[in-house]
Amino acid sequence: MKLLITTTALSLLLGASSFAMQSQDDKDKDKPKPAPKEEPRKRDQPDRERDRSQQDRERQDRDRSQQQERDRQNQDRTRTQQDRAQQDRDRQDRERTRDQERNQPQRDDRNRVQTQERGEHSGRQSAGRGRRIPDDRFRSSFGREHSFHVQRRGGGGGGDQRFRYGGYWFEYIDAWPYDWGYDADFYIDYVDDDYYLYDRRHPNMRILVIVVE
Repeated sequence: MKLLITTTALSLLLGASSFAMQSQDDKDKDKPKPAPKEEPRKRDQPDRERDRSQQDRERQDRDRSQQQERDRQNQDRTRTQQDRAQQDRDRQDRERTRDQERNQPQRDDRNRVQTQERGEHSGRQSAGRGRRIPDDRFRSSFGREHSFHVQRRGGGGGGDQRFRYGGYWFEYIDAWPYDWGYDADFYIDYVDDDYYLYDRRHPNMRILVIVVE
């Protein structure tokens, strides 16, 4: 009898436990399942890309602004240099003009003296003291291509200013330059209707000569 009661009680306990577990499973099935969580990495990636793109645009804008500022500064420096160069040219032009104005009277005086000297020389030669060398004779013995040494005629006085060359006697009218030597290489050239004696060592200096015999 006791065994039967014990068995019955045990069966009731097991049945109650199974019912409770079944009820709990039913309740769990009836509960709504929570939505799956989004992966944070996938959700944050577009935001990071947008941030990087914005940063790139801002950096490009800064670079563009800096380049524009550098270009403007370069243009300002170039204009300043051009202005200074123009000012220098203007100053040089003004100084050149002043120098020309100051030197003009001196040039006029020199030209007047040279004109007078040419007139005196021409007058001396046209007065009958000078002869003319024929062109063919002149080309064959005179000019830059024909050098000679001056051999003066002795006797003092005016004869000391005479020398012979090419079959003619010449007399120099201008004063003999102090730095000319008689043993130098000379030549006679025909310039502006006059004959001139040149020293090859001093090509920028000449003296007037006339043909006397």
